[in-house]
Amino acid sequence: MNVPSSNQPECDVVVLGGGPAGAAAAITLARGGRSVVVIEKSQYDEVRVGEALPPAARVSLAQLEVWQPFLTAGHLPSPAVRSVWGEEEVNENHFICNPYGHGWHLDRRKFDAMLARAAEQAGARLWCGAQVGSIRRLAATGWRVEFTAGITGHTRGHQLHATSVIDATGRRAVFARQQGARRINADRLVGLAGFLVAPSRDSECTEDQRSPGECDPCTLVEACADGWWYSALLPGARWIATYMTDADLLPRRRDSWRAFWQTRLQHATQTRARLQACDLDGAPRLVPANSSRLDCVSGRDWLAVGDAAIAFDPLASQGLMHALASGIRAGEALNRRLAGETITLDEYDTRASEVFGAYLRLYGVYYGREQRWPQSVFWRRRHAVRFE
Repeated sequence: MNVPSSNQPECDVVVLGGGPAGAAAAITLARGGRSVVVIEKSQYDEVRVGEALPPAARVSLAQLEVWQPFLTAGHLPSPAVRSVWGEEEVNENHFICNPYGHGWHLDRRKFDAMLARAAEQAGARLWCGAQVGSIRRLAATGWRVEFTAGITGHTRGHQLHATSVIDATGRRAVFARQQGARRINADRLVGLAGFLVAPSRDSECTEDQRSPGECDPCTLVEACADGWWYSALLPGARWIATYMTDADLLPRRRDSWRAFWQTRLQHATQTRARLQACDLDGAPRLVPANSSRLDCVSGRDWLAVGDAAIAFDPLASQGLMHALASGIRAGEALNRRLAGETITLDEYDTRASEVFGAYLRLYGVYYGREQRWPQSVFWRRRHAVRFE
């Protein structure tokens, strides 16, 4: 194996993680003339949770020049968000007056793969099925990255020398934490996400054929005594319904989670009604959903993007939109720096702090509206949460 010369970088930037944040950064950098390598552990064939895209995300998709491919990918328009929150009545926040139009319910595998293809088309090198072995800072400048990639059973080792690193590894923020960044968690929120299959139809639904909630394109959020529910119709006549609660409020035994999910569903009137004709497809899966941030989202020749930098409560519906926007900002910051501008990455850090500060204010407002269960451990925690 040839080892790249320490004074001749093999690429300008290596991006760890090829999800939406990493792909957005790679597209921005590659279109800026930078040599980029993206290291992604999957083959974009796994089921991914995180499917709500708000209307304002159109701005980032247009900036990345993927708006037209996005429109042809078969994602489902979502005209409104309905909520049962703070009172028994159903409230509707319709997107009809939104300047960006409606929101979307995504097929995440298609969405992530589309962004990865766009990164490749822009000139980035994409390694799928890859595992990073080590990343070491070189004495002179840059980083030496060692990783394996290939089809299972036929992997081989690789090395490259990169000037800068972008951590897009999600909430684990693997690389940033190795550099000394500390994860600050505000709560212990997790989601039990269940995928459901709707009954097959020979033709499109009509009002007199469908059961309550069936074919409803709106997002539904419903609070209950020990957490809250999120549900949405997905492409392919599938549903996702996620029960949000704290990790320590779940049963300890994983084999009891399906029964727990189904029992909790019986206490969510609106959610249960829209899913009554659907069948749960396998056991619900546990996904992290807590609010958290890194105490520092950049350092010497590295940046963190997306959930690696800031992770939002799903109630805010900001996760995917932030992933795209932060990837673009990171790419722009590194483009300027690699172009020779004598800038630090403090501006990127400052912007991340502003984004998180605005989120905190919304967090307090949204959870503060639900006061129906004053004795609930879950809700008492939300009303008392404080961030460092």
